[in-house]
Amino acid sequence: MKKILILILALLLLTPTLSFAAAKKKKVGYLGLTYETKDTFVIKSKLFYPSKKQAVYPIVIFLHSLGYSSDYWGLVVKKFVDSGVAVLLVDLRGHGQSIYNSNFKISSWVYFTENDYNKYPSDIADILHYVAMNYKNISTTKYAIVGADIGANTAILAAEKMVNKPSCMVLLSPTRNFKGLKTSIAMTNVGHGPILTLVSARDNHSVQEAQVLKKFAQGTYEIKTYPAGGMGMLMLKVNPTAADDIVNWVKPKLQ
Repeated sequence: MKKILILILALLLLTPTLSFAAAKKKKVGYLGLTYETKDTFVIKSKLFYPSKKQAVYPIVIFLHSLGYSSDYWGLVVKKFVDSGVAVLLVDLRGHGQSIYNSNFKISSWVYFTENDYNKYPSDIADILHYVAMNYKNISTTKYAIVGADIGANTAILAAEKMVNKPSCMVLLSPTRNFKGLKTSIAMTNVGHGPILTLVSARDNHSVQEAQVLKKFAQGTYEIKTYPAGGMGMLMLKVNPTAADDIVNWVKPKLQ
């Protein structure tokens, strides 16, 4: 009898832990995606779905800064998901979890050449095509791309390759040339969707580059300058309104 009572007490103590673990797992709310490129590089992504069911979800694709990973986007991801928009976080090749080829050979961005970086736009265009083919509840027309420094240049060049152009793009510190990713001509071929560029007043190079790229844009091109921060994703860390600025600007354009 004593053993039975001990067992019951143990189960009662264990039950809340199990419930918490289940709730925590549900809260994560994303699917891990693996895509192998034509040159056998393995790209890892996370696809987040809003909790509210929809037949088709608009989506925002995030492309991080050089030397970072998709985990650094922080609060802006949750804000989009909570507002009913799906999110795809991509670790660019050589970053985060995307550091292996199919033979498990490690390749880091630290040792990349311009030829390696020039594969980024095709990687993203192919991944978006893969998602469109395999996840029918993700919209192929109502989508936005948010990119930071090398991710911003990649976004422009990937959009140029897409048949269905992005509804809009948010570019943090885009430049005409980043690691061989040249954007001036590509900017004329990304469609007429509106573009929001975010720069820091302390990053004079990006401020100047944004003004030049604006001349190549075919649609509305807005520039928002923050007083603090550096290049790319560094602006998100020191400007508390940046996440809301991105969400509030993008969301109406995905309706």
